[in-house]
Amino acid sequence: MNFELILAGDGEMRQEIETLIKQYALQNQIKITGWISSNAVRQHILDAQLLVLPSFAEGLPVVIMEAMALKRPVISTYIAGIPELVKHGENGWLCVAGDVESLAITIQQALLTPLNQLQKMGEIAHEHAVARHHIDTEAAKLAQLMQS
Repeated sequence: MNFELILAGDGEMRQEIETLIKQYALQNQIKITGWISSNAVRQHILDAQLLVLPSFAEGLPVVIMEAMALKRPVISTYIAGIPELVKHGENGWLCVAGDVESLAITIQQALLTPLNQLQKMGEIAHEHAVARHHIDTEAAKLAQLMQS
């Protein structure tokens, strides 16, 4: 299967991940960026066909909203506020947190999805993000709450 995976960021598992990348000879398919600026994150999202955030503990992840606003479908997990953003099969996919097999199957499904369908899912993601999480809408809600 032909793919390129960019792991944006850094963390305590980096050494282990780098070892696995070498062990499975995936240096041409998987890159780890280390810490990068928000502009670089944005550019990586724009360069990608989709975003994967397999999280255990997120509230309402900004990077998911950012990817959706940039018309990218998302793969994430059924935790906290993520299912409010990602609608399985509509604007992305959801899998079980901590279930590596579920994540692998979901990523494989996304990689086998035709590009025009990924683009349509990205459009739906964008519409959802703008309708429910636009900065002006959220600021107005916050202002109204503070005035109450």
